[in-house]
Amino acid sequence: MHEIVYQYLYNYNSIEMKQRTTGDFIMDLPKESFQYTNGKMILTDQYFLKNDRIYISKHNRFAKYPEHTHQFLELNYMLKGKCHQIINGTQKMLNEGELLLLDHGSTHSIEALGNEDILINIIFPQTKFDLNWLSQVHTQDSSLFQFLVRTVSEKSKGQSIIFESSQNVDIKSIMVQMLNKYFTASTFSNEILSYYLTILFMELVGNTTYSLDTTQKENSANKIVIEILKSIETDYQSITLEKLSNHLSYSTNYLSEIIKDKTGKNFLRLVTEERIKRARFLIESTDLPIEEICRAIGLQNKTHFYKLFREIYQLNPGAYRKLKKKTR
Repeated sequence: MHEIVYQYLYNYNSIEMKQRTTGDFIMDLPKESFQYTNGKMILTDQYFLKNDRIYISKHNRFAKYPEHTHQFLELNYMLKGKCHQIINGTQKMLNEGELLLLDHGSTHSIEALGNEDILINIIFPQTKFDLNWLSQVHTQDSSLFQFLVRTVSEKSKGQSIIFESSQNVDIKSIMVQMLNKYFTASTFSNEILSYYLTILFMELVGNTTYSLDTTQKENSANKIVIEILKSIETDYQSITLEKLSNHLSYSTNYLSEIIKDKTGKNFLRLVTEERIKRARFLIESTDLPIEEICRAIGLQNKTHFYKLFREIYQLNPGAYRKLKKKTR
């Protein structure tokens, strides 16, 4: 482990010093990172997942973290020691070397960590899951597939999985590499972390014990929605619901129902989001004229493109490009 990372993890920060003295929880996040709904603290994806980036932090020791929920996926990795959590009303123990994966909408609280307990939080957008890899998970383990497909489709069930990975030395090696890349601000660190994340889950699927209930009917529908998302990802420029229907040999009505049920969105919205995501990449990484980018993603109406882009990123494409150039 890099020395900078070691010092960050094991030395007391200012909040830990106060919590160690008083035992009282101190919020270490800005006000814009959370909100309260019906008395429940909700951590928001707008703060943690800015620009589609992976977020990693150390959990502060010496005070109980209050019950909360979140709008994103979260991994807890117990680098050292152990911790008690109450997850969706059930007490759980996370031991050294184990990982906890929390779905959108999961509720949990964390008991106070001791001096030798180091818990790592990893927050990442569901877009970091590679769909080709995820479809292969279906053939290897349908239980994990069912869980992960919900994270990709954004329809939360609020479930969790504890991976009993304490004896898997490769998991620890991957985690240390991720920590080194993140906290030393290496070049292309976020891109490298995305690959590490996929490798991490492949190792968890292939060589780690866990369990999750599933049903054949629901798992079949999940497999279909992954194929739909893959088709949109590869054919976003010209795909139609009719074309998708012919490709998958299901009626358009059935596919519409599956899409709405599993993602909470309609087919057109999914295609639009994929197109605008591709446009954002071209705007950030090239000097292509906006009109040319508009055509490249399969849209002919420039005014409509501007409206869609503003709706998702709150800026016109040109203003977005200028902003990104300033922050490079």
